[in-house]
This record gives sequence, C-alpha cells and structure tokens, in this order.
Amino acid sequence: MRTASPDQISDLLRAFDAVTWPAGRQAAHDLAAALGWSVRLETPNGIRFVTNLGTNDDRARALVITDETAGDVLDELEINVSDAEDPSPTALRQAYTSLCTAVEETLGAPVVADRGENPRTFWDLTNGGRVGLQRLDDIVVMVLLSRDAADLARQEARLGISPDRVPGTGHEDL
Repeated sequence: MRTASPDQISDLLRAFDAVTWPAGRQAAHDLAAALGWSVRLETPNGIRFVTNLGTNDDRARALVITDETAGDVLDELEINVSDAEDPSPTALRQAYTSLCTAVEETLGAPVVADRGENPRTFWDLTNGGRVGLQRLDDIVVMVLLSRDAADLARQEARLGISPDRVPGTGHEDL
C-alpha cells in the first residue's frame, strides 16, 4: 500500500503550520497552489482538489463555512495520504503507523490518540490549528483543523465530552 512519503508529509506540515487563522477560501486556494495541487470542483461550502502525493486516490477536500462577520472561513482540510483499496488489515495498520511516525518526527508526541475502530491521532500546530491522521476502512486521511475547530476539540476534551459522540442521534450523553 503506497502512502505519501515522509518528505511529502513534512511539506504538508510546514504548509499547514504557515496558515494564519482565521483563514478564508482564498487561503485554501493558496495552500493548494503552494503544494502543487489543482482544483477539481468548487462549491459554496467547499473545494475539492487533486493532489500530487502519488497514491491511487489523490483527492483532498476543504470545508469552507460561511460566517456572518468573517465571510467564508476554512474550517477543515482532509487529504488522502494512502492508497484507497481493500487492503489487508495489516497493510492498512502499517500504513497508518508509518504515517504517524512521519508526523511525530516533525511535531513530536501527539496530543490525542484515539484507538477505536477507526483510530485517529492529532498533534497541535504552533499556529493554533491541529493536524491529525485517521485510519478508515480502506484509506488513511490527514486532517487539518482550523484554530477554531481545534479550540472546540480542546474545550470538549477539557469537559470530558467524548470525541465519538454524534450530536442529534439521541446518544449525546456527556
């Protein structure tokens, strides 16, 4: 299973840490241009990109929310950093572990490590944002959270709110 290389991961992390929050739609375009990505589709709530990471699923997605005072705000960026396939659980686990190691070499120990069915690991960035990796059923994704989204996650952790809860489902027990 192919993954983004350690050098590509370092490039992503440097670019993510250079973002000034709050960032808007244009910041997502600038980030993509700096990384050599192209725009695939743009909608009112997001932008889809084609990356150059060398995997068989070279997509990235930016979530842009509209704020009445700030306008369009980049809230989250999700990048596929491994091949998307039906791999053996061992191959997917190894891909996730190697990518986590690559991030740790740059950012140090993670601040969050959830080891559930779809494990995810997050690191804080010096700009207040947060970057993480998550192992899904057939792929590993990297997620950049805006400073506001990261602050919300930090506040929920301080309050003991489970990161696995899904608001509106009737299972919101705190």
